[in-house]
Amino acid sequence: MEFHIFAREGCKLCSKAQQVLARLGLPYQVRYVDGPNATPENLADFAYYDWTDSPPLVVAVEGNRVLARWDGEAIGDETKSWHLTLERWLAEQRSAA
Repeated sequence: MEFHIFAREGCKLCSKAQQVLARLGLPYQVRYVDGPNATPENLADFAYYDWTDSPPLVVAVEGNRVLARWDGEAIGDETKSWHLTLERWLAEQRSAA
């Protein structure tokens, strides 16, 4: 399983998503969809995974299968901790395996 972070350069929530995944020791790729490091491939994949106006878009994938996705609204929701949300989701994935 790996995570793709579709991010905008300079985006604070995009950095938060990277920090949470790094803290949990999870493999991830940052794929810029805005700014000088954006690529046509990143934009095409971003659209494929369901474009969002609230960056970042974080997608958990295994091979070609999408396991889960979270957008900036979920990651930035101050009433919930995305770190804890992600930990619970990971625990569910492990118990289902």
